[in-house]
Amino acid sequence: MGMMWTTVGLVAGLSVFVYVELAKRFRLDWRAWTGLILGEFLILFCIAWSVASVAEGVPRSASMGLIMFGGTALIAMILTWRLLIEPAQKPTAASHVVTGSQPKETAAATSESEDATAASQSGSTRRAFFGESVLRAIGWKKAAAGGAALAAAGLGTYAAIRSKGIPLDQVPNEMTDDYKSFDNRNCIQTFCISEELQEMYPERVKAWEARAKRDGKDFTVATSHALSIKGKMSDQPGYTQLDYALRSGGWLTSRSSGPAAMPDSGARSWDQSDVAQQQWRFDSQQDAAKAIKRAAELYGAAACGITRRDRRFDYDPIYDPINEKELTWDDDFPFEPKTVIVCLIEQDYIAMSAAPTAVADATVGQGYSEMDVVASHLAHFIRLLGYHAVASGNDLGLSTAYAASAGLGELARAGWLIAAGFGPNVRICKVYTDFDFVEYDPPRDFGITNFCIHCKRCADACPPQSITHEDHPSFEATYEGADDPNYAFANHKGVRKWQNDTLKCFEYWVEGGTGCSSCVAACPYNKPDFWHHDFVEATNIITPGPLHQFNKEMDKVFGYGSVNDPKKVEQFWKS
Repeated sequence: MGMMWTTVGLVAGLSVFVYVELAKRFRLDWRAWTGLILGEFLILFCIAWSVASVAEGVPRSASMGLIMFGGTALIAMILTWRLLIEPAQKPTAASHVVTGSQPKETAAATSESEDATAASQSGSTRRAFFGESVLRAIGWKKAAAGGAALAAAGLGTYAAIRSKGIPLDQVPNEMTDDYKSFDNRNCIQTFCISEELQEMYPERVKAWEARAKRDGKDFTVATSHALSIKGKMSDQPGYTQLDYALRSGGWLTSRSSGPAAMPDSGARSWDQSDVAQQQWRFDSQQDAAKAIKRAAELYGAAACGITRRDRRFDYDPIYDPINEKELTWDDDFPFEPKTVIVCLIEQDYIAMSAAPTAVADATVGQGYSEMDVVASHLAHFIRLLGYHAVASGNDLGLSTAYAASAGLGELARAGWLIAAGFGPNVRICKVYTDFDFVEYDPPRDFGITNFCIHCKRCADACPPQSITHEDHPSFEATYEGADDPNYAFANHKGVRKWQNDTLKCFEYWVEGGTGCSSCVAACPYNKPDFWHHDFVEATNIITPGPLHQFNKEMDKVFGYGSVNDPKKVEQFWKS
């Protein structure tokens, strides 16, 4: 990327001197300057966009950048050059004076001749300008100075694009007065793993299986979890022995601690026997936050935020589906948490683009495995500082709510988090601790919810169509069956959000033999770390809805977000 910024710098530096010479030889009014500057900006943008697109392996995006930005720049420059730029020297007024002895016809002919000559001289002057002035403006010292100046400007722009959002007083998702913490027994995977819960709520099983059968699916709740893990191997790209071997390897560490929904197990153990007797004292809350985040980064977190424990976001009660045991925060959890540390695990972009295949599920599994590593290591670090800490994945509370509260992103249409700088291509782990001498991060507005209102690309890409197409978040679900409490048991009531049919989503996991992730792959925020994607994302905070729809359509035109594409599987194995 350094060569790209150098090239942009050289072009910009050269342009400065060209414009200086241009101003000496021609009359440039505000219209001419506007056209020249606009064309110059688009040329530089075109170079940077196309090089970045090639670097990330999306030549279609590079081609579209050349056509759209480069073509627009060319048109702007040509029109400005031909229509708005005139020679600085005009014919004198004396040459147009009609004498008394000169016939009107002769005077008119003379005027026309002079106009033609002036036009000819204007054209030749413009042509001569490039031969005399442009080449003279080129010099390695000047080019180097221009390159350095633009490189600095580029770094400044890049830093600005890495916007941290607008701080908020609280998470923007409104809750009703009668809102209750989510019952862990209503989590889909917890329910599908637990035989006792299925026996306790037979009406749920009946309602779910009846609706699945009506839709032509051979689905049973009792076998669903095992089948979702087993998968369906075939000779199709993304589902071969090679692909499923990759998937199994990704999930290995996570599954050694038991199902992700299982509390107090393996890396997520509640054991506090290693808490140091002496407590480490930080000089300030800011120092404490920096130390925790630096440790999280070392252990593998892509980002880390710290927020206060909020009982509204915790499961209550907690349920262990393997040992069939109900647990409470007051009687069973080993301490009273005061703080929740939230860490993001970034998943492989190229693997995720292969959704809904086993290759995409492999990076999901790797994300879950890294969740256990990061959270357990960070919890151990805090315990050795003399404070209680427990690592958590999906077992203790709502990870997306805590991540939003910690300023890491916003809740999106599909129900997952869109994280600042990473999009939806992340997994979330947490550490509950009683350490509270720390600087907390506020929730932030990144303009993501407003973009989701107008985008709906995840809903379009969802194979079972379980994601809502409703424009705005709401308190009430509108999907078919939402009015049946036995079918909609997994719906969390009392919070304003997009309400999705999560049971239908899980059915597709079982049917397809993978964790799908098509919604993640299709999301316009799901992009690798390149400046032009950061630039587009940064504009979403200030741009209105129609431009969000335009950005969504351009995302398709430029070749991003396609799902169920065998070429993406091939790209992964060859990348």
